[in-house]
This record gives sequence, structure tokens and C-alpha cells, in this order.
Amino acid sequence: MPPDPPRDPWGAERLLDFFGTVVCVRCAPADATDLDFFFGPHRAEPGARPRCRVELSAGEGGFLRSLLAKDDAPKSFRLSAEPGGELIEERRFTRWSSVPSPLPPFRAMRESVAAVQATVLEREGCCLAFHGEPHSGKTSLGLALLARGWALASDQLLVVERATGAARPYLTPTGVRGRTLAAMREGTLAGLEQRRSFCTVSGEVVLARPESLGAVVPVGRRLQPVRLVAVRRSRAAAPALTTGGPAPRVWPAGAWSWLSGALAPDRARSLLTLPAEGGEQAGADLVEEYFGA
Repeated sequence: MPPDPPRDPWGAERLLDFFGTVVCVRCAPADATDLDFFFGPHRAEPGARPRCRVELSAGEGGFLRSLLAKDDAPKSFRLSAEPGGELIEERRFTRWSSVPSPLPPFRAMRESVAAVQATVLEREGCCLAFHGEPHSGKTSLGLALLARGWALASDQLLVVERATGAARPYLTPTGVRGRTLAAMREGTLAGLEQRRSFCTVSGEVVLARPESLGAVVPVGRRLQPVRLVAVRRSRAAAPALTTGGPAPRVWPAGAWSWLSGALAPDRARSLLTLPAEGGEQAGADLVEEYFGA
């Protein structure tokens, strides 16, 4: 009697396209459903040839659910090149901490793109990237502009092609928290597919697909020129927007000199100061007046 075929330790597969790099993801069936939620607009065309392979492993609940729960379940991922399977990176861990994300596999993309943690929006050719410390108001400001007819390119990252200087949309779920979550829970968020997590600083975080919240920039678009707007909180009573904001932290290290050359020459860097709480609508007023959009 012939032996049973070897058991597939993953059981599901997805092809994703991140900024022109096709990635084959092998995972548990539960993770495949979550990958559709997190990266649906980045699904690659059937038959696309992957440049990388990512294998996700965790307990029965799945790799992504374990991350959202911030539990101590053992997790691992393996990133390798295709074809041939040459190992690029392999990690085993419990909590996320400083472990780099395997999706997108930026470790294999450092020569083609640069990235800044930012909320990115576009309207009528004006592309703005809001960057700053966590909980500075980037997402709530982005939601305020989204309600005014701007289109979201990313709630997480400004991703710029190093060859062209163009920003590429990165459409992952938008995280809503704090006062914004309280205001949207029974309205805009009601009935939407969601995922939940918890932040030790801001409490509950609800993740929703951005296209359910307003207009989005199609993933195939290239946006330029880019303008950087640093966002920070202060004790001031009213928002203020001035020229000459601080430079953001850019990945990979040392890429700032390159990125600065790809920015818009007019008001390329600005600083938006918001009150300690709230101020997003007044901040959105300033943004639209300042950039004439």
C-alpha cells in the first residue's frame, strides 16, 4: 500500500502584489480569510509569477489572529526568494515587538521602495502624507479629510518608488480608536466587516476596510509630487499649520537624502499642530486652505 502523501502544514495560499512585487503566501485557511480582509485590493492576477514566498505558521487560530490578540502563542514566518527558495529571513517569536512584518516583505524590496509611517491622501493631484508620533491624530485627520472628498492612499505607510519618486497606494484596514471610534461605532462602522485589537495607550482599536469609509486611490495608481506634513499634539487651543516641518524617519536607513529629492518643491514639508485633544476638523480646514485643495 503506497504511503499517504505528505501533509501540507499550511493548507491555503494567496498571491499578493505589493507595488509590483508578487508574493506567494502559504498559510492556514483561517489566515487566508484574514489576508483577504487585510490585503484584498493587493490580490495578484491568477497565474502571476511570484518573486517571493512567505510561509506563516502559528496555532489553530492563525498567525494574523494571534497578532491581533497580542497573545503569547508561538508564531513564525519564513521569507524566501522565488524561484529557487533561497532564504531571505526566518523568524520565530511570541509577541510582535520589534520583529519586522513579513507582509509586505520589505526586506526583499529595499532596493525598489522607501517607506515612511504615514496617512496618505490625494485629491485633484495633491498628495499629502501625514506623519508623526503614534496617537498624534494622523488617522482621525485622515478620516476628516476623507469625509470631505479626499481619497485615501494609505492609513499606514507612505510607500515611494525609488526609481520614479511616485507614491504607491497601500490599502490596508484603517484603525479607528478613542473618541473617533466612539463617534463612529453606531454609525459609519455599524454592519461593516471588522477586526479588533487592543492598544495599551488608546484602548480598543477597530479595523475596517478603507473603501467602506470613503474614496480610495486604486492600487495601480502612481501619485506625485508628494508633500510631507508632520502632525503633533500640543497644549495650544487652536490648530496651526506652518512651513518647514521636521523630516520623518525613513526606511531603509539612509534613504532620506534620496526621498527628499523626490518631494514636491512647493511646501514640500509642513508642520500641523493640533490641540491635545480633538481639533481634526479645524486642522482639515487649515490643510485645505494651505494647499488650495
